[in-house]
Amino acid sequence: MQFMAADLTTALQMDVYSKVLPEESADPALERPLFLFLHGGGFYAGSRNHPLNVEFCEQLAGYGIDVASIDYRLLQKDQGFHCEISIAAKRAAIEAAAEDLTQALSVLRPNYPSGIFVGGSSAGAHAALYAAYHLKSFDATGVISMCGAMEPVEKAANTPLLAFHGTCDALVPYGEAIHHHCRRDAPGALLLHGGGAAAECLPNAQLHAYLNAGHGLTNVLLGDTDCSKTCAQFIQDCLDSKDIRGKTVYASNQECTLPSPFLPCQP
Repeated sequence: MQFMAADLTTALQMDVYSKVLPEESADPALERPLFLFLHGGGFYAGSRNHPLNVEFCEQLAGYGIDVASIDYRLLQKDQGFHCEISIAAKRAAIEAAAEDLTQALSVLRPNYPSGIFVGGSSAGAHAALYAAYHLKSFDATGVISMCGAMEPVEKAANTPLLAFHGTCDALVPYGEAIHHHCRRDAPGALLLHGGGAAAECLPNAQLHAYLNAGHGLTNVLLGDTDCSKTCAQFIQDCLDSKDIRGKTVYASNQECTLPSPFLPCQP
């Protein structure tokens, strides 16, 4: 499907994944939830058509969840998203992607009264987190972040969060740290809360922490059937108004040379 970006001039594309389950064939009136997925790529690259993104969306659709995978404006194309990129430019790129997400939802929302979830991988998770907890331009039923982060929020919404993150992520920090672990005097020294910090600070979060895993975890998760199963269970638990809060830690033999992550909001 085609939809217009938030600038109302850029045409974007989305793919919708839907699979009819046996139990639904007997009751076609059953309502489905929607998960809107944003790909990674640092706001300068990436595509909804990457095989890993397609694989993840197909896996999640197999649980009876409609998945819309969208492209969004890449404001940092040919520029990157590293320490020399200004904070203002980074914020503009994140906001543009988040606004494109809300544009896609405006097209899809009428068909999904039973629940809308948003999320993504890496940069896509940044945008989804920003839309849900900063823009607050729509009422998401839940958010899924794979190795994503956002700037700290003073008063967080109660929107449920499912976060996957490696504790040794050198690009998107697990705890509270500067993006890419840049120097504090760098132009792009943007302070972020990764999955670990968000789980401490948000009132309604479920965290899956991978000890000493780096940012490459993003690709692993997209092809991991356990990850898609966890996402499907989270979506169902949110729809059933169950308590989703909790923390699961996955052991690892890897070593990490990054400083121990700082997790704010602890009692």
